[in-house]
Amino acid sequence: MNLNSDSPQPKRTAMASTKADLRELRGNSQATVKEVQAFLRELKGKSPQEMLGLVASSGLFKSLLLSTVIVAGGILLFTAIPYFMADEEAPVVNSNTETVANPSTPEPIVTSPEPAVEAKPEPADTLGIGDESSAPSNVNPLENTSDDFLKELE
Repeated sequence: MNLNSDSPQPKRTAMASTKADLRELRGNSQATVKEVQAFLRELKGKSPQEMLGLVASSGLFKSLLLSTVIVAGGILLFTAIPYFMADEEAPVVNSNTETVANPSTPEPIVTSPEPAVEAKPEPADTLGIGDESSAPSNVNPLENTSDDFLKELE
């Protein structure tokens, strides 16, 4: 391939001349062969690790380790901030209990009666999940009955 800037070659359009195309192809393929040979000469005598570039990829492990530490630090930081900023609740002391005079005889602890909790229906029962319904045996649901369900919207 000629890259001389001293002799400018006129640019030509592709497929203008078959003979010129073949000449250019031959010149380009010779340049490609020379590049491949030079590349192979550089690789000759090197270990497989150097050819594969594993020596240069050592920065990848350092980057992975650094990013892991940064992400773990961020998780710890953003977990610790809400934990320490939360209001601490004091333990509830039951004022209804009396001091025991004789620890050898346990007295029953008086607790206040809890209000009755209403039994709420299960959401699945409310929505009708699990209910079975039967279809008429003489109607095929896959047949076109020409029902226009959009007719009600008109």
